[in-house]
Amino acid sequence: MDLAELLQRAQRLVNETEMETDLPRVERTLSQVLQATQEMHARVTQTGTNDLQAHILLGSKGVDLPKMTQKLETLSARNFLEPLDPIQDTDVKGYLKNERENAILSVIEETNRNVSFGETKRQQSCTNKYIFFQVFTSVERQKWRSVYSEWGNMKESLLNALVGPDQQDFPDLQRQMVATELPDEPAPFSRLSSFENLYAKEITSYNESHMQGGHRTNLVATFAKLAKESFEDPLVTEMWNVLTYMANVTPLSRNIDPIHNRQTAPQFIQQARIYLERRYKTYMNAVNEKNLVIAKRGGIPNIYNMVCSYVGVQFQQSHSLVGLLNVDNNGKPLWPHVFYSLRCGDLGAAVQFLRESGACPELLKLMTLQRLGDTTSETSSTTKLEGQLKLEYNNKLRICSDPYKKASYAIVLACDPHDGHPELIRTIDDFLWMQLSILREQEKRDYNIEQLTYSGLQSLILEKYGENYFNAREKAPLYFQVLALTGQFESAIEFLARNQSTITHAVHMAIALNEMCLLGTPKSVNEPLLSAEPEDPSPMKRLNLVRLVVMYAKCFERTDTAQALQYYYLLRHFKTEDRGPNAMLTCVSDLLVENCDDDMLKLIFGVEDEQNDNCFTGGIFDEFHTMDYDMYSLAGMVGDELSNRSNYESAIKLYYIAGRLDKALRLMCSLLSQVVHQPPRPGSMRGRLRYIIQRLDSALIDRKTDVQAHVLITYTTLSRLMDFFDLVNDEKGREASEILSNNRLVPSNSTEVDECVTNLKRMGPEIIKVLPDVIMAAMNIVYAEYLQQRDGPESGNVDETQNESREAALRHLRGRAKALTNMAASVPYRMPAAINQRLLQLEILML
Repeated sequence: MDLAELLQRAQRLVNETEMETDLPRVERTLSQVLQATQEMHARVTQTGTNDLQAHILLGSKGVDLPKMTQKLETLSARNFLEPLDPIQDTDVKGYLKNERENAILSVIEETNRNVSFGETKRQQSCTNKYIFFQVFTSVERQKWRSVYSEWGNMKESLLNALVGPDQQDFPDLQRQMVATELPDEPAPFSRLSSFENLYAKEITSYNESHMQGGHRTNLVATFAKLAKESFEDPLVTEMWNVLTYMANVTPLSRNIDPIHNRQTAPQFIQQARIYLERRYKTYMNAVNEKNLVIAKRGGIPNIYNMVCSYVGVQFQQSHSLVGLLNVDNNGKPLWPHVFYSLRCGDLGAAVQFLRESGACPELLKLMTLQRLGDTTSETSSTTKLEGQLKLEYNNKLRICSDPYKKASYAIVLACDPHDGHPELIRTIDDFLWMQLSILREQEKRDYNIEQLTYSGLQSLILEKYGENYFNAREKAPLYFQVLALTGQFESAIEFLARNQSTITHAVHMAIALNEMCLLGTPKSVNEPLLSAEPEDPSPMKRLNLVRLVVMYAKCFERTDTAQALQYYYLLRHFKTEDRGPNAMLTCVSDLLVENCDDDMLKLIFGVEDEQNDNCFTGGIFDEFHTMDYDMYSLAGMVGDELSNRSNYESAIKLYYIAGRLDKALRLMCSLLSQVVHQPPRPGSMRGRLRYIIQRLDSALIDRKTDVQAHVLITYTTLSRLMDFFDLVNDEKGREASEILSNNRLVPSNSTEVDECVTNLKRMGPEIIKVLPDVIMAAMNIVYAEYLQQRDGPESGNVDETQNESREAALRHLRGRAKALTNMAASVPYRMPAAINQRLLQLEILML
């Protein structure tokens, strides 16, 4: 191929690639193409991928994007959002609306200036919404601030108007000042509410009746009557009614375990069924009374006629009979009559309906035997009959179209506990009654067929369903009734005790059941509020009544002490492990330990008998005279606890009440050794001990033999030393010296040192503790007398006889000082260095 042919082919390719366009043809070299490509790449990387996609999209549709951008910049949203109507100056509402919209638009406009043009429409919309929300919140806050300010001004003007007229406007009106009178001894405000006070009165009446030897009343029935007459809460009344039915059983003794008896005795199941059946009879009567025309009531008022009327009301429409079996010519179905008779607890009415219809003779025979209670006389025939009926039930009735017949068979045969019978069971009462009706005792179970036991039903309610299923937080009375009807009193009361609004009822329910020996309590009072013993059947729990009552009474034991002690009296049968003989004394002891002032002691123990100083009368604890432990035992118990806590001053008062003078004097000696040398001050411990000493001295007149000799000597010496230091502080040295010489505590001369040291050994160590202060005070008295004698009249103004007597007195004082110094060195006690130094200094000054 030559060059000419190659040129022609190249020209042909150029012609084929040319496009018909009005644009001039541009010819570029390779370097120019490379430069243009680099410029285009730089512009693409600067504007971003979003702008590139926008250019491609709009350019493909023939949109001129630069012109469109210029037009958007010239647009202004303000012209479209401005109000069209002129705003009058007096139009406050319109003015505020206009100002609000202008503020919002100004903020949006200012924000739009700062937003770059490259942001997307979605980002601008989000920003505008956020800014609008902030502006709206600020404007709303300013609006309400203004409204509150106007309200405040109006309220102030109204209050100023209520101040009253000026006295000048009514010159004849005389203002009278009414003085506010307060009692001299105001009583503390009671923390008991109205219904708590009613409960407390019943508890007090019950305890008084018991202490007087009267008949023990039924507290459950008493509280149920109180709730019905005084409480305006039908839910509380219904809870007490449930408890009344469940507690209406044969009274037990305290030697029988309530938990074991409840699980084995069928009377609790019967009482729960009776309660549910009576409620359903009330419901059926209410339905019949609302439909008197349809019910056609008449005849003898019994369950049979009531069921006939109720079934006539429920099945008045023909479509309601679809699927039912054994319907007679009058349109009356048999099995609803049988079922509702059983639902009302009347087995005789159900037998009568079956006998009149002539259906199911085997079932009729079994129900007749159950009604007459003859199941024990013909055990083999009855068991065979039950087996045949259960076989019929399993083969035919499980898929029966008549739910009433199926439920009636299940109730009579006590089988198929897993069938919920949804066509008939519409309420919790229906469910509980159905489950209670098909229960079998543990010893009567047929292990070839799955049957429900009492403990199985309790586990179903408490563990499988639980609080969430029954919505217990919002329907606490309903959940309590379910637990109580299944014999789980402890769990039901513990659930009520969690809520502050129902804890009062829970406490008194527990008290009432415990007084009837129906409440399961743990062996130890230190157990938690709800616990379980290893031998207890699942899921039964035990309620710690002591902890519950103490938790309740602690709230008002200081303001309503008498009522609190009535509650503590109910705990007298509970034994404590380490503190006190029973829980009542322990609770009262804790109360006195925490608040042991004179008023509380007077309230609990009363005052001293004027005729017998050893007895106290008038205290509220004296009312509980039937206990094995009296108030003097309580006082001694509290005194021991206070002594262990180093509260010796209060312990002395309690030991004095208890008649334990030996312990009281020991503690008094310990306290006196600490404060006897201090100067008297108003309100100090030394001043309070002075009053206690007077009471102890009066008691020791007749009861010195109750105190050990060395304790009595130590106490007597310390009480005399208190008088000694009082005289020293009053600068009565001569009288103070006489007290020391009478008690032979310090020597008068050197020959008495050994005798005084021997006397100290017979006393308690408390005397040794105050001996340095006693010797120092005695030395100061001697030195003061020495200065007085030495600085007397000059020797030239007196005769020789007076000089000799003064010199003799000075020698005697020097001898006393020497004896005090020798005694300080002879006692088996290390004297403080400052005391020894001062003694030697004063002795030297008297030489």
